[in-house]
Amino acid sequence: MRYASGFSAVDPVVYLHALRKRCLVVPTMELGRARREAHHGVTVCTPASLGLTHKDQRRISSWALGALRAARIRHVMVSRFFPLGVAERLRRNGIHLEVADVMLFPQREVKSAAEIRWIRESQVAAVAAMQSAVAMIRAARVNRAGHLVHRGSVLTSESVRCAIEHVLVDHNCIARETIVSCGRDAAEPHARGSGPLKAGVPIVIDIFPQHKEHGYWGDLTRTVVKGRADEQLKRMYRAVFAAQRVALDALRAGVTGKTVDGKVRDVFEKRGFVTAVSGGVAEGFTHSTGHGVGLDIHEFPSLSPMGGRLRAGHVVTVEPGLYYRRFGGVRIEDTVVVTARGWKPLAKCACRLEV
Repeated sequence: MRYASGFSAVDPVVYLHALRKRCLVVPTMELGRARREAHHGVTVCTPASLGLTHKDQRRISSWALGALRAARIRHVMVSRFFPLGVAERLRRNGIHLEVADVMLFPQREVKSAAEIRWIRESQVAAVAAMQSAVAMIRAARVNRAGHLVHRGSVLTSESVRCAIEHVLVDHNCIARETIVSCGRDAAEPHARGSGPLKAGVPIVIDIFPQHKEHGYWGDLTRTVVKGRADEQLKRMYRAVFAAQRVALDALRAGVTGKTVDGKVRDVFEKRGFVTAVSGGVAEGFTHSTGHGVGLDIHEFPSLSPMGGRLRAGHVVTVEPGLYYRRFGGVRIEDTVVVTARGWKPLAKCACRLEV
């Protein structure tokens, strides 16, 4: 919605994109802001301006029906995520709905120079927050229980996450589900982490900020250990680091995301890291190599077994990882821009296991 219309919606709105008409229907209270934010050529309407009854002005399905009738359109394509209740109402009123099997605005995949600049802003914020988090861990001492202590207090996932969020706010970004997971928690790729941080075990830090003004995201992950890591953990880290380098070496316009993902899996298999279900839990390389980043934190294209051909201007994460309950997890992630001959980093961040 934001990409197509330019308007950052808080409450439900309706957007109709036709050959000669683009119409955005918003609540009356949002009329002024919508007119300021909407792209050139987008007509901003309210339910009242569509001539809807007082009752219908409170129904989003009536907004959609009113916009279609005003444009004299009876056949429309909608997203796979289009609300079912609205779809049924439109169909009962003679509107034919076709559900798109791809994203409605595929041009979103290739980022403009401005979009790349905005993603870079968010990625720079992620790097600053990561540097702050790693500095806290590096400066911490280890108490008798093996917990990290910083400035007299035990460092926890929650306290490091709070510090990360403060840095992101200073960069005009907001944090979304930041991950600071330690030890066995790190064996779950999306576990946010909780409780005291410990020495000698992996701490996975995954930061993905969204900029408050333009809405574009960044995405960055590092894995660190306070003190010495055991040999198995070092093997995992070396394998993940090598897999990321292989993926980056393969990354360029014309290559498929499937090919890049396959090269990562080959690295892990050759180094003896098996991906399988053990005791009802998936272990090993349990996710894909990467995903697109833009106005959504996960969008097309993908570096996965289903990934299609890459194009210059795609912005993707490259984030191989290994996860085993016995040892924890290791993930290294950077967000980069695909070019005709390779890739460019958006923001550089140091990558070191032991701190």
